[in-house]
Amino acid sequence: MSHYHRFCTFLVLLLIAPPVVGPSAFAQTLTSKAVQHIDASGDEFVYFNLSDALIVTPEAAGFGGWDIAFQGTNIKVNGASQLLDQSYEEMTVAPEDGYTLNEDGTSELPSGSDSGWFSYDFNTHVISPAANKTIVLKTHDGKYCKIEITDYYKVVFTENGPAPTPRYYSFRFTLQADGSGAFE
Repeated sequence: MSHYHRFCTFLVLLLIAPPVVGPSAFAQTLTSKAVQHIDASGDEFVYFNLSDALIVTPEAAGFGGWDIAFQGTNIKVNGASQLLDQSYEEMTVAPEDGYTLNEDGTSELPSGSDSGWFSYDFNTHVISPAANKTIVLKTHDGKYCKIEITDYYKVVFTENGPAPTPRYYSFRFTLQADGSGAFE
């Protein structure tokens, strides 16, 4: 076979071959981040935008550019949400139904020891994120996100040594930017 025939065969195969789609083509739509110590110790909610991974001012939150907000042990969402009895790692696809949504377009997560996202130890008075609980929500712009609260305390160093201070949320999240509910 001549070089010309080999070259023509190569061109034909190149033109009719299906495109190769690697994992990176799909991975670009997923964003996973960890957020540390959002201060929710005040009387007002602290608003957070998941796409930008930034705190939103209360004034800007009035225009709707927030996704999740924290105040004390209360969590509200700017869209539909649900709290699932499933680990963060096992949550690979967002459920199609089961979301709660208020008339104003927001939702609240259940709170209360062992019925919401945390458990409360009555002996030590410590609030701990409940094991195997994953928050799934639809963001203000229609994207799916899964969230795991990882801590409710920040260690502050005082004259008496380190002291855990409550109402400082740490969490990790995975945001699906393509509008689907696939988290892997």
